[in-house]
Amino acid sequence: MYEMAVKGEIRTLGFKEGSSGIFTGAIEGLYQGYRFASTTPDRREFVLDAPNGSIALVLHQEISTTLLSRWPEHPFADGKDPLDSLPSTPPGMPPGGGPPPGRGPGGPPPGMPPGAGGPPPGAVAAGGPPPGVATAGGPPPDIFKKIHYMQVKLIVDPDKSTGIFAGATGEVELETPQYQMAGYLVINTQHGDLRLTFMEHGDRNVLRADLQVDGAGSSGIWQNARGDLKFELGRPKPMYGQGPYWGTIWLENPPPGT
Repeated sequence: MYEMAVKGEIRTLGFKEGSSGIFTGAIEGLYQGYRFASTTPDRREFVLDAPNGSIALVLHQEISTTLLSRWPEHPFADGKDPLDSLPSTPPGMPPGGGPPPGRGPGGPPPGMPPGAGGPPPGAVAAGGPPPGVATAGGPPPDIFKKIHYMQVKLIVDPDKSTGIFAGATGEVELETPQYQMAGYLVINTQHGDLRLTFMEHGDRNVLRADLQVDGAGSSGIWQNARGDLKFELGRPKPMYGQGPYWGTIWLENPPPGT
């Protein structure tokens, strides 16, 4: 096996189905990402045996997102770079993340007199902390988690539950602080397609991932390869990402030109 150290940069744009972007450096090429449960919810059935009956459960995982659907054409094709040419806010939103058009910061709804709708004198603004509670030093909010996260629910199946649980109903959404989104991406390089599976998670405003080479699903010089990579993508603008990748890939043969 030929050991190949790889590092470089990823520039990417997020969509509901997964990200679309470009690798530069040791790996060169456009890529498309495909995220688990992004287009069709994933549902798994389990049966919990209990005294005097059983409870049938469905584990339902589905991405909740405001991201747009993927564009028909790759956003980085033909040398284009959306990080430079596209607006920093999603379509329909005002620049800088301010209030909707026609409404000033903290102002009343259209048609209401000035000062209407505000808090009573001496009261804190909506969403603010109680008097005397400091906000300095707290962690910055992770904006990405407000617009894009995996919803995980357990749902009771009344028709498949038995005994004293027959006909039972219920649903609960789980809090999953250690959740990592799974999926895969395919990089179209000059010497074949490199397929990488990934597990990613957001840490404030940085998206981190562990990736593994899928040699069986790759082609060209990448076929039957193995390896591990990582990336860390900062989010300089909503829905956009940029940052380094690094790792090691083992190839069956040295790449052309070495």
